[in-house]
Amino acid sequence: MKLQALTSAALCGALAVSLLAGCAAKQPASAAAQSTGQKSHLTIMGTEGWAPCDNWDEIGEYSAFQILNGWLNEANLDITWQVIDTAQYPDALRTLLASGKELPDIIKVHTLDDSLLLSLAEQGLILPLNDIIDEYSAGPARKAFDETYPYLRAAATAEDGNIYWFSNVQNKYYLDDPNVDGFFCVLYRRDWADRLGLSEPKNLDEFTAMLRAFRQYDANGNGQRDEILAVSIDSFRNGIAQWFDLPTEVIALDPQQGKIVSPWHSPHIVDYFTYINSLVEEGIIDPSVAYDSELYHQNLEENKVGALWDYSNAMWNDTAVRPADPDVLYVPLMPLPALDGVKPAAMSEPGQMVWEHYVVTKSCKDPQAVARLLDIVYSEKYAQLTAFGQEGLNFYYDKDGVLTSYALPWNTLKEKRIAEGAMLWNGVLPRVQNVDMRQQVATCDDYKRNVTLALLQYDKYYPDQTANFLALPTRQEAERINELQNNLNTASRELALNLATGVIPISELDAEVEKLEKLGLSELLDIAQARYDRMQRTGNN
Repeated sequence: MKLQALTSAALCGALAVSLLAGCAAKQPASAAAQSTGQKSHLTIMGTEGWAPCDNWDEIGEYSAFQILNGWLNEANLDITWQVIDTAQYPDALRTLLASGKELPDIIKVHTLDDSLLLSLAEQGLILPLNDIIDEYSAGPARKAFDETYPYLRAAATAEDGNIYWFSNVQNKYYLDDPNVDGFFCVLYRRDWADRLGLSEPKNLDEFTAMLRAFRQYDANGNGQRDEILAVSIDSFRNGIAQWFDLPTEVIALDPQQGKIVSPWHSPHIVDYFTYINSLVEEGIIDPSVAYDSELYHQNLEENKVGALWDYSNAMWNDTAVRPADPDVLYVPLMPLPALDGVKPAAMSEPGQMVWEHYVVTKSCKDPQAVARLLDIVYSEKYAQLTAFGQEGLNFYYDKDGVLTSYALPWNTLKEKRIAEGAMLWNGVLPRVQNVDMRQQVATCDDYKRNVTLALLQYDKYYPDQTANFLALPTRQEAERINELQNNLNTASRELALNLATGVIPISELDAEVEKLEKLGLSELLDIAQARYDRMQRTGNN
């Protein structure tokens, strides 16, 4: 996409550049400019963070931000924060880039695709970071890109060998294993099953029988047959699809084979949609709840959800239901066999992840200041503060030295102004986190802990997303992805929903998949395979 296209999109957004000038004034008192001495000034543009701090003007009251501001002062950095409402950000960003006006030094560009970013790099609007890091970093940023998170460099290196953005980054480890995945799975109401005298299901048939029993015997006790399975049916990211050995995305990775695959090409897809459609027909899956977040949470809080999909160690679902049923206990299931002779797969979250982009613009005149900022962002102390907060307020170390969260509710974090950093500034600075998996199970009940640890040893899984396993696309690849991906994703979601609800009969599946082929399904698979192969050759993944 050329810059002219940006101008057109900006005009359609009908947002004046003056919007940005107004946003520049949204600076908390604690971060007011300090221009004395040899301080360097940087302007950073992004969005507000997320709950519990829902007002940027209050961010200076939070202790984590005060600590960050202290580090910035020590590094002689004076930051002006240009903070824009999340809903307005895409149009505001395009308006700014198309205007030809002076740009902030650093901009969050998470709403722009790779093709557009590479075009901006070619035009000189965004600067390469590798020279800045290699020449000016005092150590932490260089170490992050070369040692701590080597995939950070691999995932951002363009055809010309330059790195054009820095990102959020995560690394998970467990004991002596430096790279372990997290896992998603189906969790069911163990308390309901115990009440009805039902054993834990060991296969798909037993799982289905349990869901039917929840409804037949009124497990929630409200006198209605309204107990449901709450999973997405317009995508394959639901745990159930993996029991049928289906990958998680339209364009997905099978790490066991080292191949890019699609669920639409799987020999088991008919069996999967036949099963999902049967649950819809019985009322066990309510389609409206399955793809409406607000209705999902309403049904959860009303004690109607007998099984759901989430992280294996998720505790928040129990918390949401507890006011309606104090005995609530969601228990994760290991992958259940759904088909004879087919081993079910688990669904993983990659332990090493890079996501969202921040760029340095042509307007930046102080690369040394950028390097000092990156040395803070990719330091160990920042990683702890942004991901976990402060010792004694947000977490403590147990007798084994494991960082253990106090798991404080959001209203407490807001009232005491002690939220961890990512909640506050993930919209203007990256989230960086090193996660000991022992932390993730430290406060779990035994059921969640045991399954989470067992899944670390499970040898068949599909990652919940593919991007972190792929090298940066070439300009040609990026342009083709940009042309095809959105239409294909939309068509895939619509087809999945229509098959699940019976709007399209299963008998018409082959013809429908042929329509996906015409939208570029196989071409995108080939592009992703080429990118995966390039990433493997780097030795960084």
